[in-house]
Amino acid sequence: MKREKEFLIEDVKSGSPADLAGIRAGWKLLCMDGKQIGDILDFRIMESDTRVNLLLIDERGRLRKKTIAKKVDEQLGMQFNPPTMARMKYCSNKCLFCFIDQNPPGLRPPLYIKDDDYRLSFLYGNFVTLNRLTEEELKRIVKMRLSPLYVSVHSTNPGLRQKLFGNERAERGMQNLRKLVRAGIRIHAQIVLCPGINTGPEMKNTIRDLYKMGTNILSIALVPVGLTKHRQGLPDLRLFTTAEADALIAKVEKLQNYFLSRRGTRLLYAADEFYVLSGRDIPVADDYENYPQLENGIGLLRIFLDELQKIEGVAGEKDPRLNISLVTGLAAEYYIRKLVAVLEAGSQNLRCKVFIIKNRYFGPEVNVAGLLTGSDLIRELENKELGDLLIVPATAVNKKNALFLDGLSLQDLAKKVGAPVYIAGGPLEALALLEKIRDGNIVLQGGMKQ
Repeated sequence: MKREKEFLIEDVKSGSPADLAGIRAGWKLLCMDGKQIGDILDFRIMESDTRVNLLLIDERGRLRKKTIAKKVDEQLGMQFNPPTMARMKYCSNKCLFCFIDQNPPGLRPPLYIKDDDYRLSFLYGNFVTLNRLTEEELKRIVKMRLSPLYVSVHSTNPGLRQKLFGNERAERGMQNLRKLVRAGIRIHAQIVLCPGINTGPEMKNTIRDLYKMGTNILSIALVPVGLTKHRQGLPDLRLFTTAEADALIAKVEKLQNYFLSRRGTRLLYAADEFYVLSGRDIPVADDYENYPQLENGIGLLRIFLDELQKIEGVAGEKDPRLNISLVTGLAAEYYIRKLVAVLEAGSQNLRCKVFIIKNRYFGPEVNVAGLLTGSDLIRELENKELGDLLIVPATAVNKKNALFLDGLSLQDLAKKVGAPVYIAGGPLEALALLEKIRDGNIVLQGGMKQ
């Protein structure tokens, strides 16, 4: 008798149907409704029913049967390792600017994985190149209507694509993209811009070619290349200058007006980093059209500023006396200081310090808060007077277990700096944290309260 495949359950979402049914991380899923599971896409289809029957193996190796009744299309709440529930498609490109190639040793192992898997693009918004997509996979995407997909384009020029991707077969990615778009699959595209390589006329041509593909191209993101100090043996690249960022924003705004007048959407969006570097104001929320590329760092600062406006005057004089410290990278210093001004204006009893952390781990060219590491925070903050607690940007730690990129935890940081450490994803979360302290739901004495 053929043995069923075993799918390791890595995590079970709290309060989900699987959690309420008693399924735990570490168990293995064998089949659903008596049927074999091919991969995560098959699983997603099979779990959409209102009643599912699961055959599992628990942590002791015992067979367990679970029948779960739930709402139609409600997810069971299980995550698997690997997330595809099948062999993952890894990247075969050698991109000039690949950030993973610039990672130092000692990071969490998942940060060295290069995936190029259409399933992860559909399910989680991972960007894929389509350069390795087979005809069979293309047909499956179309048949299952896996839309939208998130695609790294970078250039539509065949020769330049080969150079950027470090892949002689890079033109296949464009061929596959055109086939998918013609078949009705919607696409969010990104262009990582390397000054002097795929900027200027090349950028304009790429944007034009994507626009001409029609309305199934939902958005185009322009993202600046990111460079760390760990580029030994890699091609020479440089960052954008202030003048170049300013000129790029001017071009983007002109093209946005053009697209808006003809298609009813701005279509093209520039990363927040371009606005920070140029010194230009962040566009209003309506200009981001529901933030189609938020995970690409496009619109995060607008959301921050809008949240800031919402909390003005919310804190009160009855708040307890509190001294707090906040950390950030150089890129967000202006915005964090605006947050501090609003918080202190709302409460006479609150005093805030801001620490701008230099990124020694990745290098001085990296100045975004999301790439701060625990070791750099310890280096900068150890033996400093931090007050009653330290607030760290939520983007600096992963969601699952709150670890920094270098594997250190919030608890590790708290122990080293001698202050309770909490995370906040923006002004609303920062205010909510202070309100929990005011209401007694968080007791700061004696360290962190989980």
